[in-house]
Amino acid sequence: MSNYSSDKNVHIIVHGQRQLFESIKSKLSTVGFKPENMILADMNKPGNQGDYVAMLWPPMAPQEIIISQIIDFEGTNGRGMGAWASVNQKELQRIPIN
Repeated sequence: MSNYSSDKNVHIIVHGQRQLFESIKSKLSTVGFKPENMILADMNKPGNQGDYVAMLWPPMAPQEIIISQIIDFEGTNGRGMGAWASVNQKELQRIPIN
């Protein structure tokens, strides 16, 4: 079992590959996340401080899921897109897709 907080949302970033959403949810449940807290990330509204982010990486040929936690909204490095551009995250774990 993991040390992840079970009451926090997990925002899943699939980079347009929606067909992978359900399989990613299944994979994340094996490390302790609750399926009912997993949501498809919204480009117009980031999560809340303390929420988790699960992102497929790399975008076009994903090999792993990067799990991070939202630290704050003070970001200026532009690593994310849309509303996620100002979100600072702390990487917690990487999980191979296969």
